[in-house]
Amino acid sequence: MKKTVFTLLFATFCLGAAAQTENPRGIYRLMTLIGKNGEVNSPFHQYKVCTDSLTLQVVFQRNGSFRIVNNDRKVFNYTGDKPKSEDDKSILIYDSNADHFTEKWWSEFPNHIIFPHNDWCVEKYKAGEYTPESRIVFDALNGKAEVDAKNPLTGTWRVIGLVDDWREIKKVLPTLHEKYPYSKYLNTFFVFTPRNFVLLNTSFGTVSGVTYDGKKAYSLGKGKDQIKWLTKDRIAVEEPKEGGSDWLILERSTDSQPPLSYIISHHIQVGPRALR
Repeated sequence: MKKTVFTLLFATFCLGAAAQTENPRGIYRLMTLIGKNGEVNSPFHQYKVCTDSLTLQVVFQRNGSFRIVNNDRKVFNYTGDKPKSEDDKSILIYDSNADHFTEKWWSEFPNHIIFPHNDWCVEKYKAGEYTPESRIVFDALNGKAEVDAKNPLTGTWRVIGLVDDWREIKKVLPTLHEKYPYSKYLNTFFVFTPRNFVLLNTSFGTVSGVTYDGKKAYSLGKGKDQIKWLTKDRIAVEEPKEGGSDWLILERSTDSQPPLSYIISHHIQVGPRALR
């Protein structure tokens, strides 16, 4: 009996140890970091989105905005905590599985309040840790945003272009998809939920409270944005200007890909050689 218990305990220990060498995959929040003043709680509201293709960093600001960047330029696979040589300053990933991972990177910041100078900085990440605001954003990124069955405006919309003359809208609409790959609105999404509006782009975004005037208008603050429905899956949002209005054209996202997939694809396309 003792031998059986020992065998089970040993097997459990081995499985636990092996689980710490997995490649991190998923969304992880920065919890603590070890810099020149020892280990401290992270002063940054920062996440890593770890995929098989690249690692994105999402950083939230206090004003409701956030940035999406590919500054690591590396897929986070397990490396162990030791560099290959004294001169090797590559990012190290270890103590890693679906629940957490540790990143070790070489800091060259000369006067940073936390990061060391010419030494290793260690960051510890944990999955499943969200603030209410970041939960709203990641739900929107992953296509899980809350919708209201009674309000057809709620959901995920892709910005496909801008029309500067309403009289020309029928003529211009058929060409918007053709021009979309070259549009400044490429991979820009509006996500409406019953209480929040999330703007998503390949490099930045914002979270705002939203109120609705039926399905004909919405407000993000004092101003009200008027809406004209072109079809059940396409709308025009008025943007007043001197002497008239521009019309931002939104098309409902009806495919199975969430906005995050498009954002990841964009970063892969613009920087494939940077990955190492």
